[in-house]
Parts: sequence; structure tokens; C-alpha cells
Amino acid sequence: MSGFVFHPGHDDWHGQTVVVFTRGARTIVGRWDAVNGGELLMRDAAVHEEPATREAWLAELRQYGVPVQHRVLTLPHAEVERVVRLREA
Repeated sequence: MSGFVFHPGHDDWHGQTVVVFTRGARTIVGRWDAVNGGELLMRDAAVHEEPATREAWLAELRQYGVPVQHRVLTLPHAEVERVVRLREA
């Protein structure tokens, strides 16, 4: 057994902890769930809205984990500019 859970019908990001860079100042870190009806659904997410301190915030999250602010968070998928895994941000 590999330890991975296979979820048919989900995209490649499903279940991964990612950084979502939006078209605005907002940066979101959390577990990508799905894109449905043009909305991105994330779980156990934290939000940061200060581009000047974003790199330090991401470094802290990589070291200590994501301080969950939102158990469930949705945003229009059209607002997503770029997505990377937290460990690669």
C-alpha cells in the first residue's frame, strides 16, 4: 500500500497544500479541494493580504504549518493567477 488516496474525478491539485496567488493582493494557503461551477474550494486555509510581507509569511508557514483561519474557503477560479505547492513557494 502506497499511503496515497486515489480520488477519481478530481484534478491534479486535489488534496495538496498549495499557495494560491490571486490577481489582487490576496494570497491563500490551504488544501486544494476542487473547482466546481467556476469556484475554487479550499479547506483549512489561511489568507494574507500584504504583498510586502508575503515572503516572510510563506516562510513561516513552511516552517510551522498553516494556521487555519477558514475551514472552508471559496473564491472565483477566475481570480487565481498562479498555484504552487507550499514547499515550492
